[in-house]
Amino acid sequence: MPQAYGLALWRFLLASLVCVIYGPIHWILSKTYQPLGFWWGRLILSSWRKAIGHELIIRGELSSTKPTLFVANHSSYVDILVLGTFIPARFVAKNEVAKWPVIGWLSTLQGSVYIDRSRTAIADGADKLTHYIDKGESLILFPEGTTSDGCRVLPFGSSFFDIALKKNLVVQPITITYAGWDSLPMPRYIRKLCGWASPDVDLLSHLWLLAQLGTVQAVVDLHPPFKAQDFASRKDLAQASFQAVQHGLAEAFAKPLSKKMS
Repeated sequence: MPQAYGLALWRFLLASLVCVIYGPIHWILSKTYQPLGFWWGRLILSSWRKAIGHELIIRGELSSTKPTLFVANHSSYVDILVLGTFIPARFVAKNEVAKWPVIGWLSTLQGSVYIDRSRTAIADGADKLTHYIDKGESLILFPEGTTSDGCRVLPFGSSFFDIALKKNLVVQPITITYAGWDSLPMPRYIRKLCGWASPDVDLLSHLWLLAQLGTVQAVVDLHPPFKAQDFASRKDLAQASFQAVQHGLAEAFAKPLSKKMS
């Protein structure tokens, strides 16, 4: 265990250096020239992902249509680091994310759209998302509404798919799978450790646990995009997206790991 603790300390040091060195530049760019600030923010997210020991494998093609609604499964805050590395879009996050240590700070600087997911606040959340879509900005949504253990996909809520129908958006389903551990297929018990599904574990304690693992391979499957106008209802669109993401999870566990990015 001393070796694992040493690795975790080293990774925490690297992650801290990313914040200290890159953070002030990000703040300045976000205030002076937002497009460059967003690009710099993706660099920070990518650097943080590497610092905590997560490598990235991307399969498929990213939608180039603007705006696109990207919808993905959600098992951990690390999903933000993974997708934020390469997707030029704003995250849609619940209000609580803004209060998370470090991740909340990064998320806010990166222009995340915070919404209240309660039933009584759905309309206000939809108005916020519509504002950015009307400006031609793509969004990243986690329709499960909470985190899972990474071994399954929870049912997708359909409320915000209504916006895709009204605005005739392109919707691209995405599957995130923590499928590899030191380039070998990940055991189920380690996979569950990667997920942040227990309310009894605080963020920093979970991050410390992750930092003690070896190198985790995160597989991202970009599924063929849907045209919202091809669906009769938001529930049909949500279900089709759910099925694509669920199938991607099963395929990622079944397939051998392919070439990874840095």
